[in-house]
Amino acid sequence: TTDIAEAEEMVAKITEFIAEATEAREIGRKENEEAIKDAQEAQKAISDAITVLEDHYKESGEVDWDAFVQKGKRGVELPDKPAMWDASYTGVSDPNAQPGGIITVLKESSADFAEMEAETKASEAADQKDFQEDMSEHRIEKNKRNKEIQVKTETKKRTTENVEATK
Repeated sequence: TTDIAEAEEMVAKITEFIAEATEAREIGRKENEEAIKDAQEAQKAISDAITVLEDHYKESGEVDWDAFVQKGKRGVELPDKPAMWDASYTGVSDPNAQPGGIITVLKESSADFAEMEAETKASEAADQKDFQEDMSEHRIEKNKRNKEIQVKTETKKRTTENVEATK
């Protein structure tokens, strides 16, 4: 009877653990899906921004598209604190050169988002694999304990019948 009670208690604990672990895994899966979606959306937005900027540079005539290097205008002196911009784009810096190259900054940001997406996908795959292995181990243990309960209940029943028959 004590062994049966202990096995039933263990089954209850395993069942509770499985439910909690499944809930936690589901939350983790949703968070990872959101992070991947955010990274993909960010990469798309950055790609769109780069396209807009490239179109702007192309239309301004400030860029040699064969090399994507700005023409002339090098050495333009800008005041530290201009009172107001009174002209349109002047082609001051190379959009691909650091630190002033916005396209370079955007491409690096896009690469960071791509890396984040890849890392999140890898993490999700590892988390899911660990979860599956853990659940498998706990289901095996639960089945083992249920079989133990069944066998010990049958043994208890036979023993009780033998005691009654002996009386």
